[in-house]
Amino acid sequence: MLSKIIEVDTAKQNIDMKVKLLSLNKRTVKNERGETVYYYGMIGDETGTLPFTAWVFPPAIRVGDVVEIRSCYSSIYNGKIRIYIDGRSEVILKPDVDMEVKRTSDLVKIRDISLSMPYVSVIGKITGVHKREYENEGISKNVYQAYIEDETARVRISSFGKALQENDVVRIDNARVTQFNGYISLSIGDNSKIEAVNTTIPDKPRRIIISERRSPVGGITISGFVVSVGQGSRIFTKCSVCKRIVENGKCNDHPKAPVYPDLFGYFSISDGTGTITCYINGDSFLPYAGIPQEQFRRDAYSTNPNAIIKKNLIGKCISVTGDLRMQDDKITLNVQSIRAISAEDNREITNIIEEEFQ
Repeated sequence: MLSKIIEVDTAKQNIDMKVKLLSLNKRTVKNERGETVYYYGMIGDETGTLPFTAWVFPPAIRVGDVVEIRSCYSSIYNGKIRIYIDGRSEVILKPDVDMEVKRTSDLVKIRDISLSMPYVSVIGKITGVHKREYENEGISKNVYQAYIEDETARVRISSFGKALQENDVVRIDNARVTQFNGYISLSIGDNSKIEAVNTTIPDKPRRIIISERRSPVGGITISGFVVSVGQGSRIFTKCSVCKRIVENGKCNDHPKAPVYPDLFGYFSISDGTGTITCYINGDSFLPYAGIPQEQFRRDAYSTNPNAIIKKNLIGKCISVTGDLRMQDDKITLNVQSIRAISAEDNREITNIIEEEFQ
């Protein structure tokens, strides 16, 4: 007999169920015994959704397919029920079957959003709103693109048809979680709900410790020591209009636009709980290093970028603010600003570590 998701409310063995695959992710874990590959994501049926973990998964099955899972089991992980698929289980594609899934979305902090959640509800402040028009079947429609941020992080958000207003604090229910170019984002569609709420989002650094980074969200701050500087730093030439890297001294899309040199580099920072790779450009590095833009642009092509970055960063204790990004199953940080660490930073770091490890 096939079980419905709503019926899987405790740890059970030998479960058979028919579900739709809502999300699927693959992760490789390295240890002293070699590499272990596992899969994780969300499944759903007309009664609800559940996360799953699988040690084997058929490569031909894609997100959106309906499958029958035989001989799986459930257990409680982090206080929630999860389905487990192991070597005894079968995952059978049902190509001629469709299924309407009951959407369920937990209210979460933005820092905790991950691809294991197909839909979420969040409360946050809307910033950086940009509206554009697009056509769908000959009808002109609006899409609003912005950020939503709370006291823990921020993410990109796209709203199709539902207006977003700058600095509004809202609750959004049933926002779809997606990932593009390595960054988490939220999508608001017909089944999503937006309403104003009377609350205040604290305006302070969103500090995290490196060992607790979970998913590629943005607007976070990490403090620690620079332990190494990459040797692949380079000087690029960019278009002043579209900011793209240009070849042969001019932009193909804006051939008359002025071009300027920019810096690319990376380093590793450690806070005692872990290490993360940070990527920088001229906008994030030059103000910290005290190098005026005019001076850098004048001297850029005759300088050694590796030497400049190493001189200003190696061994220094700093705070970096930026966006986390997923690259090849590894989370890195695209840095937007750097500053020397202060006594206040030290106090906040101590408080965060005490809260995380108490």
